[in-house]
Amino acid sequence: MSTLILLATLLGAVVGMRFKVFIVFPAIGVALIVILAHGIARGTSVSGILIAVLVASSCLQVGYIFSLVARYGIALARSGRKVSLRSVR
Repeated sequence: MSTLILLATLLGAVVGMRFKVFIVFPAIGVALIVILAHGIARGTSVSGILIAVLVASSCLQVGYIFSLVARYGIALARSGRKVSLRSVR
């Protein structure tokens, strides 16, 4: 399960650095197909497959959000501006 979490989070981060938000849904669909095929091949129970799909889709989304935050931080660093919390209202 930890390998699934790590791979899904990293895949979400890679997808987030390269594509827009609409790619997350096909990525979740591909993850669903891969996890379903792997679960059937290994004889995993339905509840195990569902948990793996939920974990993978959540980690894909978390990785995507982390990459957006990182991309925003890189853009701020390149622009040379300082943003304080008091100026954002």
